[in-house]
Amino acid sequence: NNKIIVPYPVESYLSNVNKHLNKDEFIVYRKSFTLDKSFIKDKTFIHLLGIDQEFTLIINGYVYDDIISLNNPIKLDITEHIQTHNELVIIVLDNIEDFLPKGKQSKNPKSFFYTPFSGIYYPIFIESVNSDYIEDIIINTTLNKLVLNIKSKSNTFNICIKKNNEIIYNQTHTSNDISIDIPNPILWSPSNPFLYNLEISTSSDKVSSYFGLRKITLQNNKFYLNNDKIFINGLLYQGYYPEGISTPSSYETIENDIKLIKELGYNTLRMHVKLEIPYFYYLCDKYGILVIQDFISSGKYNFISQTALPTIGFNIRNDKKMNKDKKQREYFVKCGEKTVESLINHPSVILYNIFNEGWGQFDADNVYEHFKNCFPNILFSSVSGWFKQSKTDVELSHLYFNKLKKIRKLKKPVLLSEFGALCYKVQNHSYSNKKVIAYKYHKDNFELEKNFTKLYNENIIPYKDKLSGCIYTQAYDIETEDNGLFSYDRKIQKIDSKTIISINNKLK
Repeated sequence: NNKIIVPYPVESYLSNVNKHLNKDEFIVYRKSFTLDKSFIKDKTFIHLLGIDQEFTLIINGYVYDDIISLNNPIKLDITEHIQTHNELVIIVLDNIEDFLPKGKQSKNPKSFFYTPFSGIYYPIFIESVNSDYIEDIIINTTLNKLVLNIKSKSNTFNICIKKNNEIIYNQTHTSNDISIDIPNPILWSPSNPFLYNLEISTSSDKVSSYFGLRKITLQNNKFYLNNDKIFINGLLYQGYYPEGISTPSSYETIENDIKLIKELGYNTLRMHVKLEIPYFYYLCDKYGILVIQDFISSGKYNFISQTALPTIGFNIRNDKKMNKDKKQREYFVKCGEKTVESLINHPSVILYNIFNEGWGQFDADNVYEHFKNCFPNILFSSVSGWFKQSKTDVELSHLYFNKLKKIRKLKKPVLLSEFGALCYKVQNHSYSNKKVIAYKYHKDNFELEKNFTKLYNENIIPYKDKLSGCIYTQAYDIETEDNGLFSYDRKIQKIDSKTIISINNKLK
């Protein structure tokens, strides 16, 4: 009977509940609300940007049941049941099932698995639109062209493009597929994240959006952005926050994260086995941070077979018979499809990683082929870490104990997608003041900074030509992991900015 604050998961402090669910325990949300008659048009939808994980939604007595969110945004048509006075009930079950994508949530959080987030954890909103509304747009760009695919029942679309508030294009089209040449194009990149404003209008609907002109390709085992070679240099970012777990306390929280990471000279974040709140990707577009997006992992985890043995070299394994559960496989692929579809218009998102360190991995070659067939213009890595198979666009390797020169030579670009994880616990700024198992603990920030500098100078910078990029573990401490550049509460930076910037300048 607690009054919950939405959109924060029930396990979080900010939800006002702060409770871990027992098995088969439900969360029941109930809200009465009134809509002005002028608001209700031909079609009405409810959008749930994040809800974990199985739920039933009841609007004015009508039941939408057995919905599985797959940790992706959900859109439900409630046209037939919306009124001026409404009662909404949402009943959520979250048993953190192995067959469903769950990422790093765990019923028994420890080590690199964390507190679960249950119920509504991202915003919910209702929209009502006319019959010729713009349901969706897919944006593709070249270095001088905008290509739009518009999903709508309308036959006529007015396209208006602005550059720095100056209208550079304003024409009406009678096709859903539109190609527009952009005069004197300004390209989007981390060094100049220029965004064009875009307005698409029908007779009674208008969508305001934006786009960035950019092209990402692979040549000579390197990334090329807009035909210029770029070294991917970034941090692992997991999207966990002390007060809200999966949900930042405010939009300013993630904006401060991204601005600070950019100021330190990094150009990339690897979003790790979690889909972040949509505003995060907008900020990456705005400030010029590239994103490597992991798919949300599923399946059971075994420390010996999936971490200990691969870490010491037993990392070759045929995955055809791994995770054979048909339902798990189907949900994972569907979740991945929804993830790509939700992020497809963001210029910052350059690469998707399908499996991480064998978690829920199965038939990676065929899964890779499936996604390349669905999204032929997008780059995919089939595996990050180990249990690599034969097909991928980019090889993502993890390195915590060995020397970089021991990474085998490959015909694909090699991106060091995890390394480092140097630990220093800042007392009274950590999740717990107890030490946990870690790769290497440091007694103070001076020792940490010394070894951080040594790691880059001896094991990364000399081998830059062998790599297409590197991702340091990690941006922020999380619960029982003390290997962030910053404390979990965002109040302590463990390594001096000048040291980090100096290293990053050598990786440009």
